[in-house]
Amino acid sequence: MSKKFPLEQIYQFGDKLNKIIKKPKRINDIPVISIGNLTTGGTGKTPAAVYIVKLLQKMNYKPGILTRGYGGTIYKDGGILSDGKELFFSERESGDEPYLLSVNLPGTPIAVGKDRYLNGQKMEHLYDVNVFVLDDGFQHYSLQRDLDIVLIDATNPFGNGHLLPHGSLREPVEALKRSDVIILTKTSLLAEDKLSELKKRVQEIAGHSMIFLSNHTPSHLVQLPAPYGLSFVSDWKKEKLSIIKNKSIWALSGIGNHRAFEKTLLSLGASEILNISYRDHYRYTLKDVLSILKRVAKDDYLVTTEKDWIRMQYFKDQFSLLNHFYFLSIQFSITEQESRFIDKISSVF
Repeated sequence: MSKKFPLEQIYQFGDKLNKIIKKPKRINDIPVISIGNLTTGGTGKTPAAVYIVKLLQKMNYKPGILTRGYGGTIYKDGGILSDGKELFFSERESGDEPYLLSVNLPGTPIAVGKDRYLNGQKMEHLYDVNVFVLDDGFQHYSLQRDLDIVLIDATNPFGNGHLLPHGSLREPVEALKRSDVIILTKTSLLAEDKLSELKKRVQEIAGHSMIFLSNHTPSHLVQLPAPYGLSFVSDWKKEKLSIIKNKSIWALSGIGNHRAFEKTLLSLGASEILNISYRDHYRYTLKDVLSILKRVAKDDYLVTTEKDWIRMQYFKDQFSLLNHFYFLSIQFSITEQESRFIDKISSVF
């Protein structure tokens, strides 16, 4: 890694201090599986969390999700976002990613807030949870976990190599030695030789071979505007991916890796990508929406992400002017040695 800037050094000192001060606590004897990143956003963590929770349910466990709720107003006080049947907070209160998890995981209780230990105790008492999935937990040092899964975006694994605030790394890459499992994501967007090199490099850094390849595969498009929530999923109008083939597509997103989103649309046969991008977790305003609608004509094709639609749904009336507006639904999958991955998950019980 290149020489650290002064602000990087301060950030790293604070991270080291947190590791010392925050003694990990265990929520009774319930296993904790952490899913996290080494970088800030862009790894496709939310679809991976959906996959792992569904995997645990297939194994007849009762998972509950503990998440901090980045960008939500209830972050400090915390609370139960969903009991699996009903949502008790709005997206603006909970944050976009917890809300997305709730809608995609009916039957799964989800708690939001900075005190994940306290939320875990509440959840165990209320919902008879027997395994916790700690969302975005790799740097959450105050909760003891039984399995640390770290996701790395194969298309941009370590950003520019610098720590925050000069780069996207939350910790030096050597922190991968703490991991139990590493999943390289979006591997279909990387050339085979480059992927092989990356896997070898990651294995050398981490010091273990529990490294898996995965893809975020588009499954369908959802016609927008559409109401978003637990009770609306069955009403969504789904369209085949082929409708964007040979079309010029406006790609609209406020996510960690917009370029990967563009590459995905091109892989589906889009003839041209016109870019409208904002920072990760961007909170859209009416002014933004009106600006977008000035650029995008009524019969143009506009595609966004599911996470972005959660934050834009308040402007359904404005977007109703468009004839071809969709969000792209994504499915996560382990592309090789999935049985070995499942065995590793099973080892925590």
